Amino acid sequence: MKTSAAQRKKWRSPISMFGLLFFIVVSPLGAAERIHTAYFSPAPGASSVIWVAKEARLFEKNGLDVAPVLIPSSVRTLQAILAGESPIAESAGPAFTSARLAGGDVVAIAGHVNILTYYFVTLPGIKRAEDLRGKIGANQSPGTIADFALRVSLRKLGLDPAKDVSLRSIGVLYDRIAAMQKGLVQFTVLTEAEKPIVDKLGYPVLLDLISLRIPFPQRGIYTTGKLIKEQPETVRRYVKAYVEAIHYFKTRKNETIQIMRKYSRVEDRDVLEHTWSWFTQNMPDTPYPPLEGYQTVLQDMASTNPKAAGVNAKDLVDVRFIKELEDAGFIAGLYKK
Repeated sequence: MKTSAAQRKKWRSPISMFGLLFFIVVSPLGAAERIHTAYFSPAPGASSVIWVAKEARLFEKNGLDVAPVLIPSSVRTLQAILAGESPIAESAGPAFTSARLAGGDVVAIAGHVNILTYYFVTLPGIKRAEDLRGKIGANQSPGTIADFALRVSLRKLGLDPAKDVSLRSIGVLYDRIAAMQKGLVQFTVLTEAEKPIVDKLGYPVLLDLISLRIPFPQRGIYTTGKLIKEQPETVRRYVKAYVEAIHYFKTRKNETIQIMRKYSRVEDRDVLEHTWSWFTQNMPDTPYPPLEGYQTVLQDMASTNPKAAGVNAKDLVDVRFIKELEDAGFIAGLYKK
């Protein structure tokens, strides 16, 4: 469908807090198809797969002109997918499952961080779980992974998140750490990629969720059922580039670290090295969306949303695109090179 110059200008006008609107733009015959994709973390780590796919020209190799855009919330990236603004994007299990339970046409098609990779950290004066009673914790926002991890942590420490502590929605990790430094809050959660930051501040880990290996869809790729039905080749090309980006991440250390530095603006080489090493060991070569992880989310949500108890995790995912690459020997072939 042709559009006038005036319409295109209108589409480029800022209409959200980020001043961005994401649309699929069908390019002229023979040109790459242009789409916007969203990621939700500026920290070096899991979102780097999308950065690598862009910077290593793997999207371009697969016929896509992809513009990655930061939306610092898995809930908001999921909303962008549902709105058609970012047709294929990164999000997380809690936001996705909530959307599905509400009737949203969204599907999990891949997963590259499939355990809960969080640490529960406190100010130095807190030594045991009982010391947390009556204290204030820094949360991100309801429905985010950090919110899920914080509540899971408190329950595993024998505390009721609703009764024994107070939780404040403060924002991304850097804002939460700043609040801890000012003494406004006494605890929060952070990921493996972010742990070196608090290590330097001397904040102790009271609970290591990573060591528990809790199945969880922490980072994955999502799209709509409508896009899969109407433009399966677009989804197929995106997933192929994404799988190649995981391989590139794992096998091209120096290039990947430079990409992480560019997007995250983290200059500390030790932090970048630590991040690269951990994700290289823990990202799957064949990134199926994790059924057991979605079951974990459904079980947790069932306590407050009865609909969750009647949902089969298999109905939330579409594994065809990863399976095609695996069955064709494409993924195994990457790692034989």
